[in-house]
Amino acid sequence: MQHAQLRAFHAVAEHGGFSRAAQALHLTQPALSDHVRRLEQEFGVTLFHRRARGVEPTELGRRLLIVTRQMFGCERAARDILASAGALASGTLSLAADAPDLAIKLVAAFRALHPGIVVTLGIANAQSCMERVLSNTVDAAVTAALQVDNRLQSRVLRREPLVAMLPAASKLAGRRKLLLAELAQEAFIFREERSVTQRLLEEELARHGLRVDPVLLVEGREALEEAVAHGLGVGVIARAEFNGDRRIRAIPLDDCGSEMVEYLVRLAQQPSRLLDALFEIDVGGG
Repeated sequence: MQHAQLRAFHAVAEHGGFSRAAQALHLTQPALSDHVRRLEQEFGVTLFHRRARGVEPTELGRRLLIVTRQMFGCERAARDILASAGALASGTLSLAADAPDLAIKLVAAFRALHPGIVVTLGIANAQSCMERVLSNTVDAAVTAALQVDNRLQSRVLRREPLVAMLPAASKLAGRRKLLLAELAQEAFIFREERSVTQRLLEEELARHGLRVDPVLLVEGREALEEAVAHGLGVGVIARAEFNGDRRIRAIPLDDCGSEMVEYLVRLAQQPSRLLDALFEIDVGGG
């Protein structure tokens, strides 16, 4: 059993597929598959259920994943302890984010100060981001869904109000402000249930005693913007997330008090000068 074989297994289990794992490890997919196959052959076991839509660890694979998470977490901690004695001239930092815009802004500011650090950034939903931090799969995460957990250290990166998104051809598109009650009269598009934006919207609608039956449910911010742009209805988004699409008008909601709060999160008991330096970066809006 070789270290590279365990790392290959761990990457496939964490990323849910051979292709994404190969990209993360900077290997060809055949080379990665060969590592996993040799590990299975050496012990006469099956570590993954291989299906058309991806792979899933077997019961044995799930048990091994618990061990490799601890193993590579210790490896990362050892690396960070050694790197902490240096001058941040080289090293690696792994991040997860539930949306790319703020994370990219943070990485750009960090790299401007520490150009020798190689940063990897993965995009996942908010729940997965938190799981990756807690399992020590990544060093830190940028997310709007902070968990209450004494193992975590966090800081606010940005606070943004919610705004309405309407098709440019809408009769309300020329307004400077809108009320939620006005927006609720339009055909409404909702995000997926686990979306933080969707949760905030539903809390605001409930606070105003408004009932809305959506005409469409979509997954992801990009899908929401495209649906609005094509005139399928209206939606709600955090102001900083709007990409300026000319087919859409973003209008402030005058009676909406909720804010989208985005955090930088790490494990609290993880000594690392790299993470300390990352947490010192000011991207504005905090």
